[in-house]
Amino acid sequence: MAKFVIKNNSMAMVATVALVGMLASAIGFFSPDYCTVPQQDDWTSCAAIAQQRTIGFLVLFAICGFGFAVSLVKVTRKKK
Repeated sequence: MAKFVIKNNSMAMVATVALVGMLASAIGFFSPDYCTVPQQDDWTSCAAIAQQRTIGFLVLFAICGFGFAVSLVKVTRKKK
């Protein structure tokens, strides 16, 4: 009988979730040029929303890169 071993690679899972978040951010691309309604003072401006989405994308990109890098280092160290 064959044994199936499932190994938990938490950093790879975190990186994959970050990658999905980046994909969702790219699908829902937001540009301040799309705002056609005049902005009110008590609402967040379209430019601020676009800037926050860009910062979020960059944070997810960094998490994704870090997670996959740590995961690859762990795999290569185990093979030695």
